[in-house]
Amino acid sequence: MESWPNTQTKINFVIMGFLTILFFAPVFADDNTEELIESVTIIGSAEDLKVLPGSGQIISNDDLLKAMDTDIQKILTAVPGVYMRTEEGYGLRPNISIRGTAIERSAKVAIMEDGVLVAPSPYTSSSAYYFPTAGRIHSVEVLKGPAAVTQGPQTIGGAINLISTPIPNAPSGKFVQELGENGMMRTHAYYGLTSGNFGALVEVHEHESDGFDSIANVGGDTGFDKSDLMFKARYESGAHSLTFKMVDLDETSNQSYVGLSQASFNANPRQRYGATAYDKMMNDGEQTSLTYVGDFENFNVQFTSWQNDYYRDWFKVSDFNNDKEHGEQDDINELISDANNGSVNAQAILDGQLPVEIEYKHNNRYYTNEGYQFSINTTLGIHDLTVGYRDMEDSESRVQAHEYADQAADGSLSALYGYIGLNNSNNRLRESSATSYYIQDTMDFGRLNVTLGYRYEDYDQRHRRWSDRAGPNLTMVRTGEADNRDTFATNDHTTQSLGATYELSDNITLVAGFHEGMTPMFGADPEEADNTELGLRYSNGMTNIEFFYFASEYSNLAAECTLVSGAACNADESAVFSGGAADVDGLEFTGSWVLEGDGVSYPIALAYTSTEATFNNSSESDYFGLVAAGDDLPYIPSSSMSLVAGFVTENGLSGNMRLIDIGSSCSIAACGTYNKINAHTIIDLNIRKALTDSIDVYAILENVSDDADIISRAPSEGARSQKPRTLKFGFSYRF
Repeated sequence: MESWPNTQTKINFVIMGFLTILFFAPVFADDNTEELIESVTIIGSAEDLKVLPGSGQIISNDDLLKAMDTDIQKILTAVPGVYMRTEEGYGLRPNISIRGTAIERSAKVAIMEDGVLVAPSPYTSSSAYYFPTAGRIHSVEVLKGPAAVTQGPQTIGGAINLISTPIPNAPSGKFVQELGENGMMRTHAYYGLTSGNFGALVEVHEHESDGFDSIANVGGDTGFDKSDLMFKARYESGAHSLTFKMVDLDETSNQSYVGLSQASFNANPRQRYGATAYDKMMNDGEQTSLTYVGDFENFNVQFTSWQNDYYRDWFKVSDFNNDKEHGEQDDINELISDANNGSVNAQAILDGQLPVEIEYKHNNRYYTNEGYQFSINTTLGIHDLTVGYRDMEDSESRVQAHEYADQAADGSLSALYGYIGLNNSNNRLRESSATSYYIQDTMDFGRLNVTLGYRYEDYDQRHRRWSDRAGPNLTMVRTGEADNRDTFATNDHTTQSLGATYELSDNITLVAGFHEGMTPMFGADPEEADNTELGLRYSNGMTNIEFFYFASEYSNLAAECTLVSGAACNADESAVFSGGAADVDGLEFTGSWVLEGDGVSYPIALAYTSTEATFNNSSESDYFGLVAAGDDLPYIPSSSMSLVAGFVTENGLSGNMRLIDIGSSCSIAACGTYNKINAHTIIDLNIRKALTDSIDVYAILENVSDDADIISRAPSEGARSQKPRTLKFGFSYRF
């Protein structure tokens, strides 16, 4: 693996990007202020959305600017049918579900940036520890229903496409500076221009915080420092364009997998155990892509080639090596469970009141994701025909080492010691190669549009283990399938879709659709579901309403054991478990209105989802636990709502109130006392004042009521609280 760029290299990259643009600025100067968007979209414009053969939503740049959100999970509350599980309060590692798909690390959702899959390893390890930084994103597309078959491989729930900042036509840029409580600071700046055939843009996003949790006994930082650098360059000639894009990302987060026992949460919901003081996550990544867009006489072509390299090391508590000296298990999950069940010693170990040796693990992962894709669109009579193809390879190399520290009876920690390199059988290399293609045909019969879709996935998977105690040279062991050292899996899968829209009137459109969906599982058969939706769209002036019914029938609900799931399975084995058949159905509503007053406008937006998600069969497994037919699927609440109400005055003053209400759920199917996730409400406020045509100041108050409800019990089974009341101020300058 090549070494990652150091800090100085990144600084030089930014400086060179700015100097390049500034050098050519006089040459590129142009009075035309039209914005050119070179990014690959999956829906397109608001007009395209009206005739989409299924449900979908576009969160525009104007929408994002209203709240200045940096948490993608809050942004997506505007989309019905999308559920989230909060983890650390900042949206660094989102857990997203669409229409009841498993929520762990967004593994069952096709997530893209500018049309390219961004999960570190989509076929091999789709749990997305990397997620594009929401603070630099220009707009968001969410696609559900039959049209999702064009955006695999995860096609049951749907797809999310994040659109990066486009290259502007005229020289222009933006500078945003935010300061807030808990040492929060965010800087976002970009500058770009276009003239003639050339265009370029450079963008910087820096975000840091000290965190809001305290660390018991020993103190310490629980925040993060995250930076993104992006550079784009485009050559355009007539109906053809070629765009190069590069993103360099870096993150250091003093975050922990470990939650709290119920007793600890009741005492102080915003604390961490002293044992987690050394927990830290370090991420580095580089993404490059080259996109060609061509408009020929009879057809349009899009071609993208990409290379993504991503590395992370999450150094965190693994075990308490007490050798049952205190009558307790070593595993952190078991320790929290025992504490919840009344074990005084387990709680004392967690509180730092009993001496133990703590084992920490370097959860190193090296990911690669590279390939190319293209699509061709043409119109033949009543047919709007699109054909797409993708060829890609991805991999995950897992290299884990251990260190130790001693916890004294007063809760203090020794320095780390006893570094041990590769010493367990789960150091491994996983690789996948995949090809896929789809065909989608939309037939225009006047008021009636019918869309047929077909997708084919063909992927090979290989699993090999590094030798135990292999040292720095990582020797491969190949002892045959009987020893599970060298295993292979081959899958091919087809899915079909049918969608239709009918214009009942100029304002009302009926929508219906069916599609087969699948999610690849490493080393096992894919998860499959049949999906149906019926809906209505209404649009009249500033009023827009959508109402949809959806249903998914899973033939084999599947899950892979990971630490993030909080399940009782052995994450080191990474086995795939089946929950059998399951049904998910629900209702989605979204509406937006603008009311006019005396020189004041009052925009209102409402999104609501009601969901019933249940197992059809009784079963028992290490992952799902003891399941009875009719039990609810984990982490899928019965309802969620987002209400945004604001005002806009003629003198440049505006503000918004956002209310997010999430129903209760459970962390496992057999929901016990310590598996419940409370229903909770979050209210955020923001106010903005335009000082000039180019300068704004604003203030944001998050979680106005300062509620501290339990909003998650994963990773590692412990209870987690939502982010506390937080005030921040910002300054925005457009130039």
